[in-house]
Amino acid sequence: MTGIGDLSRRLAALDLGELKRSLLARAANRLADAARLRAGDTVPISSESDATRAVIAAGGEEARGREFGTSGARPRPFLAPSAAELGPEIGPEIAGEIAAEIARAIAELP
Repeated sequence: MTGIGDLSRRLAALDLGELKRSLLARAANRLADAARLRAGDTVPISSESDATRAVIAAGGEEARGREFGTSGARPRPFLAPSAAELGPEIGPEIAGEIAAEIARAIAELP
């Protein structure tokens, strides 16, 4: 049986930074793709991420007019609806993959 000290050392040595960066990059790309589908090809949408966050952004007059409306057109938001649609999936997926990595680290204990 492995002692708590072995478990503590193994978990302390576990580097989840790269996994978190990868998962959040994938999430950012999924959110950006969903926003592009809602916004259309004329709206420039970008995404970026690191080990703590994923950011989706849209720029230009077309994005502003579509998201918030203009004097001649009602708002047709695309950023928040994309996040609302995918957020309930993405959060648990990320948590599940991190939990699986921790479980693998525990399973590798002698």
